[in-house]
Amino acid sequence: MTTRRYTRAPVRSDTVERVLAAAETAVHEGRFHTLTMEDIAREAGVARATLFSRFGSRLGVLEALNTRCGDSPEIHELRAALDVEDPMRSLETLVRASCRVWERWGGIQRHLRAVVVLEPEVRPLIETQRTFQRRSLESLALRLDEVGALREPDPGRAAAMLHLLTSLEAFIELREESGLSLDETIAAVWTLVGGVVAVDPDQD
Repeated sequence: MTTRRYTRAPVRSDTVERVLAAAETAVHEGRFHTLTMEDIAREAGVARATLFSRFGSRLGVLEALNTRCGDSPEIHELRAALDVEDPMRSLETLVRASCRVWERWGGIQRHLRAVVVLEPEVRPLIETQRTFQRRSLESLALRLDEVGALREPDPGRAAAMLHLLTSLEAFIELREESGLSLDETIAAVWTLVGGVVAVDPDQD
Protein backbone atom coordinates (compact mmCIF):
# COMPACT_ATOMS: atom_id res chain seq x y z
CA MET A 1 0.00 0.00 0.00
CA THR A 2 1.21 3.51 -0.83
CA THR A 3 -0.39 6.92 -0.62
CA ARG A 4 -0.58 10.34 -2.19
CA ARG A 5 1.07 12.86 0.14
CA TYR A 6 -1.27 15.21 1.94
CA THR A 7 0.17 18.73 1.68
CA ARG A 8 -2.58 21.20 2.52
CA ALA A 9 -1.04 21.91 5.96
CA PRO A 10 1.37 20.36 8.46
CA VAL A 11 -0.26 17.22 9.85
CA ARG A 12 1.57 16.54 13.10
CA SER A 13 -0.09 18.99 15.50
CA ASP A 14 -2.18 17.77 18.41
CA THR A 15 -5.22 19.32 16.77
CA VAL A 16 -4.75 17.36 13.57
CA GLU A 17 -4.10 14.15 15.48
CA ARG A 18 -7.38 14.61 17.36
CA VAL A 19 -9.20 15.08 14.06
CA LEU A 20 -7.61 12.00 12.54
CA ALA A 21 -8.32 9.90 15.63
CA ALA A 22 -11.98 10.95 15.60
CA ALA A 23 -12.27 10.32 11.86
CA GLU A 24 -10.59 6.92 12.12
CA THR A 25 -12.97 5.89 14.90
CA ALA A 26 -15.93 6.94 12.76
CA VAL A 27 -14.58 4.95 9.80
CA HIS A 28 -14.14 1.80 11.90
CA GLU A 29 -17.65 2.23 13.30
CA GLY A 30 -19.03 2.55 9.77
CA ARG A 31 -20.47 6.04 10.19
CA PHE A 32 -17.92 8.39 8.65
CA HIS A 33 -20.09 8.78 5.56
CA THR A 34 -22.87 10.22 7.73
CA LEU A 35 -20.69 12.92 9.31
CA THR A 36 -20.50 16.53 8.24
CA MET A 37 -17.41 18.62 8.80
CA GLU A 38 -19.24 20.15 11.75
CA ASP A 39 -19.76 16.66 13.22
CA ILE A 40 -16.07 15.81 12.79
CA ALA A 41 -15.04 19.06 14.46
CA ARG A 42 -17.37 18.41 17.39
CA GLU A 43 -16.20 14.82 17.89
CA ALA A 44 -12.56 15.87 17.66
CA GLY A 45 -13.08 18.77 20.03
CA VAL A 46 -11.68 21.36 17.63
CA ALA A 47 -13.06 24.53 16.13
CA ARG A 48 -14.95 24.21 12.86
CA ALA A 49 -12.83 26.97 11.33
CA THR A 50 -9.65 25.12 12.31
CA LEU A 51 -10.90 21.91 10.72
CA PHE A 52 -11.70 23.66 7.44
CA SER A 53 -8.39 25.54 7.38
CA ARG A 54 -6.41 22.34 7.93
CA PHE A 55 -8.33 19.91 5.72
CA GLY A 56 -10.72 21.88 3.53
CA SER A 57 -13.26 19.06 3.21
CA ARG A 58 -14.16 15.54 4.27
CA LEU A 59 -12.05 14.33 1.34
CA GLY A 60 -9.11 16.19 2.83
CA VAL A 61 -9.64 14.30 6.09
CA LEU A 62 -9.67 11.00 4.21
CA GLU A 63 -6.49 11.95 2.35
CA ALA A 64 -4.78 12.73 5.64
CA LEU A 65 -5.92 9.40 7.09
CA ASN A 66 -4.56 7.64 4.03
CA THR A 67 -1.24 9.41 4.45
CA ARG A 68 -1.06 8.39 8.09
CA CYS A 69 -1.69 4.82 7.00
CA GLY A 70 1.23 5.07 4.58
CA ASP A 71 3.51 6.22 7.38
CA SER A 72 2.38 3.55 9.85
CA PRO A 73 4.48 0.74 11.37
CA GLU A 74 2.29 -1.78 9.55
CA ILE A 75 3.17 -0.31 6.16
CA HIS A 76 6.84 -0.12 7.08
CA GLU A 77 6.66 -3.83 7.96
CA LEU A 78 5.07 -4.53 4.58
CA ARG A 79 7.79 -2.67 2.72
CA ALA A 80 10.48 -4.40 4.76
CA ALA A 81 9.00 -7.77 3.77
CA LEU A 82 9.60 -6.95 0.11
CA ASP A 83 13.26 -6.27 0.84
CA VAL A 84 13.92 -9.70 2.36
CA GLU A 85 16.52 -11.38 0.15
CA ASP A 86 15.15 -14.92 0.27
CA PRO A 87 11.94 -14.88 -1.86
CA MET A 88 10.14 -17.56 0.15
CA ARG A 89 10.88 -15.78 3.41
CA SER A 90 9.85 -12.52 1.74
CA LEU A 91 6.50 -14.02 0.74
CA GLU A 92 5.85 -15.49 4.16
CA THR A 93 6.62 -12.15 5.82
CA LEU A 94 4.51 -10.34 3.23
CA VAL A 95 1.46 -12.49 3.98
CA ARG A 96 1.70 -11.71 7.69
CA ALA A 97 2.36 -8.03 7.07
CA SER A 98 -0.50 -7.58 4.59
CA CYS A 99 -2.97 -9.14 7.04
CA ARG A 100 -1.77 -6.79 9.77
CA VAL A 101 -2.18 -3.83 7.42
CA TRP A 102 -5.77 -4.81 6.66
CA GLU A 103 -6.47 -5.44 10.34
CA ARG A 104 -5.31 -1.94 11.26
CA TRP A 105 -6.19 0.08 8.16
CA GLY A 106 -8.67 -2.01 6.16
CA GLY A 107 -11.63 0.03 7.34
CA ILE A 108 -10.19 3.18 5.82
CA GLN A 109 -9.41 1.48 2.52
CA ARG A 110 -12.89 -0.03 2.43
CA HIS A 111 -14.44 3.39 3.02
CA LEU A 112 -12.34 4.97 0.28
CA ARG A 113 -13.56 2.34 -2.15
CA ALA A 114 -17.15 2.80 -1.08
CA VAL A 115 -17.19 6.56 -1.66
CA VAL A 116 -15.33 6.60 -4.97
CA VAL A 117 -18.58 6.78 -6.96
CA LEU A 118 -19.70 9.91 -5.12
CA GLU A 119 -16.21 11.38 -4.77
CA PRO A 120 -14.12 10.48 -7.87
CA GLU A 121 -11.16 12.38 -6.42
CA VAL A 122 -10.62 9.37 -4.14
CA ARG A 123 -9.84 7.07 -7.07
CA PRO A 124 -6.12 7.98 -7.35
CA LEU A 125 -5.62 7.01 -3.71
CA ILE A 126 -7.08 3.57 -4.38
CA GLU A 127 -5.33 3.03 -7.70
CA THR A 128 -1.95 4.00 -6.29
CA GLN A 129 -2.29 1.40 -3.54
CA ARG A 130 -3.40 -1.32 -5.94
CA THR A 131 -0.63 -0.54 -8.41
CA PHE A 132 2.01 -0.70 -5.70
CA GLN A 133 0.70 -4.03 -4.42
CA ARG A 134 0.40 -5.55 -7.90
CA ARG A 135 3.85 -4.47 -9.06
CA SER A 136 5.44 -5.63 -5.81
CA LEU A 137 3.90 -9.08 -6.24
CA GLU A 138 4.92 -9.24 -9.90
CA SER A 139 8.52 -8.64 -8.86
CA LEU A 140 8.28 -11.19 -6.06
CA ALA A 141 6.73 -13.78 -8.38
CA LEU A 142 9.69 -13.45 -10.74
CA ARG A 143 12.06 -13.99 -7.83
CA LEU A 144 10.08 -17.05 -6.74
CA ASP A 145 10.20 -18.38 -10.28
CA GLU A 146 13.97 -18.00 -10.36
CA VAL A 147 14.33 -20.39 -7.39
CA GLY A 148 11.77 -22.86 -8.76
CA ALA A 149 9.20 -22.12 -6.06
CA LEU A 150 6.14 -21.48 -8.25
CA ARG A 151 3.52 -24.16 -8.77
CA GLU A 152 1.87 -21.91 -11.36
CA PRO A 153 4.19 -21.93 -14.40
CA ASP A 154 3.35 -18.37 -15.51
CA PRO A 155 4.82 -15.75 -13.12
CA GLY A 156 2.28 -13.19 -14.30
CA ARG A 157 -0.66 -15.42 -13.39
CA ALA A 158 1.06 -16.35 -10.14
CA ALA A 159 1.36 -12.66 -9.25
CA ALA A 160 -2.32 -12.13 -10.01
CA MET A 161 -3.26 -15.05 -7.75
CA LEU A 162 -1.05 -13.78 -4.93
CA HIS A 163 -2.54 -10.32 -5.37
CA LEU A 164 -6.01 -11.78 -4.90
CA LEU A 165 -5.03 -13.86 -1.88
CA THR A 166 -3.42 -10.91 -0.10
CA SER A 167 -6.18 -8.46 -1.01
CA LEU A 168 -8.50 -6.62 1.36
CA GLU A 169 -11.42 -8.59 -0.07
CA ALA A 170 -9.84 -11.94 0.82
CA PHE A 171 -8.99 -10.66 4.28
CA ILE A 172 -12.57 -9.52 4.90
CA GLU A 173 -13.96 -12.86 3.74
CA LEU A 174 -11.76 -14.80 6.15
CA ARG A 175 -11.53 -12.40 9.08
CA GLU A 176 -15.08 -11.06 9.18
CA GLU A 177 -17.35 -13.31 7.15
CA SER A 178 -15.77 -16.55 8.42
CA GLY A 179 -15.07 -15.22 11.90
CA LEU A 180 -11.40 -16.22 12.01
CA SER A 181 -8.96 -14.60 14.41
CA LEU A 182 -6.11 -12.58 12.96
CA ASP A 183 -3.66 -15.44 13.48
CA GLU A 184 -6.12 -17.90 11.94
CA THR A 185 -6.60 -15.57 8.98
CA ILE A 186 -2.85 -15.37 8.41
CA ALA A 187 -2.60 -19.16 8.57
CA ALA A 188 -5.52 -19.57 6.15
CA VAL A 189 -4.02 -17.17 3.63
CA TRP A 190 -0.70 -18.99 3.83
CA THR A 191 -2.46 -22.31 3.22
CA LEU A 192 -4.13 -20.85 0.13
CA VAL A 193 -0.82 -19.42 -1.06
CA GLY A 194 0.43 -23.01 -1.04
CA GLY A 195 -1.64 -23.59 -4.16
CA VAL A 196 0.47 -21.05 -6.03
CA VAL A 197 3.87 -21.48 -4.41
CA ALA A 198 5.58 -24.63 -3.15
CA VAL A 199 6.34 -24.20 0.54
CA ASP A 200 9.52 -26.17 -0.08
CA PRO A 201 10.94 -25.30 -3.52
CA ASP A 202 12.68 -28.68 -3.63
CA GLN A 203 9.38 -30.54 -3.35
CA ASP A 204 6.47 -30.64 -5.73
